[in-house]
Amino acid sequence: MATKKKTKKEVIESMLQEIYSNVGIDRPSNHDEILEFVIKDVDETADEKEWHSGDVAIAFRRFIESKSEQS
Repeated sequence: MATKKKTKKEVIESMLQEIYSNVGIDRPSNHDEILEFVIKDVDETADEKEWHSGDVAIAFRRFIESKSEQS
């Protein structure tokens, strides 16, 4: 039986969950907003084929920075 390949969105979501776990927080209530921001940022800034968890971490940092700039 063939294993279903995960979509980019599923992979990024899993990486975000790992980030949440590493910093000791539960899944935030605005997770969907974070996920969409991170996907867009990775699409715009990372290598199309060779993106990785570091790119997701940078995008997550950019999300947090964008929210602190709005304050």
